[in-house]
Amino acid sequence: MATIDDVARKAGVSKGTVSSVFSKKRPISQQVTERVLEVAKELGYFPNHIARSLSIKKTMIAGLRIPLSSDGTMSAFDSQMINGVIKECSKQGYRVLLDTLPEQDDPTLFSQDPVDGIIMLNPRKNDTRIGRYNQMGIPLVLVGRPDPLDDSISYVDNNNTEAAYQVGDYLLRSGHKSVLFLNASSDMTVAYDRKNGLMEAFRHHGLPFSEEHVMHYNRKLHVSGTEYGYMSIMDTFEAMNYSAVITDTDRVALGVLRAARELGIEVPERLSVIALSNDATLAQEINPKLTSVELSADLLGAEAAKLLIEKMNDMSMNRQVIIHAKLVVRESCSTQNSS
Repeated sequence: MATIDDVARKAGVSKGTVSSVFSKKRPISQQVTERVLEVAKELGYFPNHIARSLSIKKTMIAGLRIPLSSDGTMSAFDSQMINGVIKECSKQGYRVLLDTLPEQDDPTLFSQDPVDGIIMLNPRKNDTRIGRYNQMGIPLVLVGRPDPLDDSISYVDNNNTEAAYQVGDYLLRSGHKSVLFLNASSDMTVAYDRKNGLMEAFRHHGLPFSEEHVMHYNRKLHVSGTEYGYMSIMDTFEAMNYSAVITDTDRVALGVLRAARELGIEVPERLSVIALSNDATLAQEINPKLTSVELSADLLGAEAAKLLIEKMNDMSMNRQVIIHAKLVVRESCSTQNSS
């Protein structure tokens, strides 16, 4: 079996050049790249990832923790996030290990995966997982801000407080005085930030904010975001007085729209709906077309990968990146009479 030495010798280049051609760790001229690949094909050489990992003391694998919901489905946000991470990692010669298993809070089950670093989604308040990764010496980047805020932690996030304020302000300026907020899990930092933004919008308009109108996704109670949205409307529409619903995701909005159809609630005439994430294809296919917030999940993923690669090369590197969200107005919201 041909070795990297055989390829280097016949191609007239160093072993490092052959390694870089396959790993794309550093740029190699097209002429040299083509010569190395031609010789490798001729000799039947294939790079041995395990051997290379042992020699450089790196796996060249980045871990992405993105647990799926109980029903095993993946949202457009998840898919776009993954694409952003993979594209950026592949540019730097890194593979991506996708961990979709349920999150474990038991430290005895908190194993160390064969990766050089971790991108972790959905940080929680006082998240003990962050300390565990630091204790294990594994480079970590969060998608979402840590709680409490810590400049020594690298993370990428949306301007969630500002985005929720923008959504609330849009609805209140449209004449809505009472809003149901189907928020994320109560232990997630994004849920806290979005609630604060919505509260600030109500304060700005001089309107009371009802805590009873804020609900939270519960992993134990809800099989999926769609079920969460559906059951929330079925349980509250007759009991509470609201003319608009803000949902954590577009999948939750799907459940809201399904419940509205079954209850004979016209959208947007009787009930306006806004999702705090934007599956552009889904939003266009839904009738009425769904007003959403574009979070740029692919950009979040790409920036998280850049931060992780920086940190894997230098553990002292810490940066925080904010991606600005944008309200995309379509057809699922209406203007209410001020009377």
